[in-house]
Amino acid sequence: MTGLDNMTCERSTILTISGSGRSGTTILSVLLTQDEGAFNIGQLRDALSGWATDVSCTCGATVNNCVFWGEVRRRAFPEHTAEMLAAEDADLRRFMSEAAQLADWNATSGLQDLAQAHRGFLDRLGRLLQVLVAVSGARLLVDSSKSPEFALACHLTDTVDLYVLNLVRDPRAVACSWAKKKPGRITQRLDAWGKRQRRLERWHDAACLHHRSLRYEDFTDAPQVALREALRWVGEDLPPDLFKDSRSARVTWARQHLFPPSNEAVLAEKRTEVEVRAPTDWRAPQHWPLHLRALVRSFPQGPAYVLGFGRSERRLKP
Repeated sequence: MTGLDNMTCERSTILTISGSGRSGTTILSVLLTQDEGAFNIGQLRDALSGWATDVSCTCGATVNNCVFWGEVRRRAFPEHTAEMLAAEDADLRRFMSEAAQLADWNATSGLQDLAQAHRGFLDRLGRLLQVLVAVSGARLLVDSSKSPEFALACHLTDTVDLYVLNLVRDPRAVACSWAKKKPGRITQRLDAWGKRQRRLERWHDAACLHHRSLRYEDFTDAPQVALREALRWVGEDLPPDLFKDSRSARVTWARQHLFPPSNEAVLAEKRTEVEVRAPTDWRAPQHWPLHLRALVRSFPQGPAYVLGFGRSERRLKP
């Protein structure tokens, strides 16, 4: 049952990576879940629509026939047809839309009203989270949905101890990356960058909520350090043999069951050795009009982020 007044912090742990797309969330989630104690649940906010349309999983099966996601569906939604799963997904989108309209996520009264209005959906989401823990057998679930609104939904289920890691990347780099993938939606993506950063900056006082920020540039400059600190934050250790050297990591996909819309290139390639390095092509002078557009659309968080670039402090921000 959903509730806020009687929350305890003795729950299963979920680390949800929030922030904008094109910021390295997929590969970060893969690297964080190379130990058997952690399990990657990908973009969980898209699981319902994934089941409804039976998308492909990286294991080679479709999600409804996948040994992991198929079992999760059978336990969490045993009677649901594709149409019913699509309706559940619509309930999720309605929650996220209303959550986005709520001004203060630190005010208990507003959160109680939101939870009450969506009690049925939150109860079903809480059940899904419990099933994910049971089927994975992991101490830690890592979600890369990126949406603060979805993170809030998980928090309001009153079933998990939520850690929100805000992975934030220079908006100019994000804009150039989106220009390659979906050039017609750059303005929308930049607006989302700013909105999510404003939301994540303000959301910090809720009970049992743990929140930190990680700069993409810090992650790519010193991936081993960033991963070790992120895992230590949630009570886990970095596997001692994960990195070959300071940048190159050995990756196994045996326990990774990811599906679109997680980064398609990462899912298609499934590299067993990953070199963590930030691309630099977005810095080329010919991109300056897009850089300017990115800074204007993401104001004031975007320019503040750029002005803070290069500081010597490189650790996760509490």
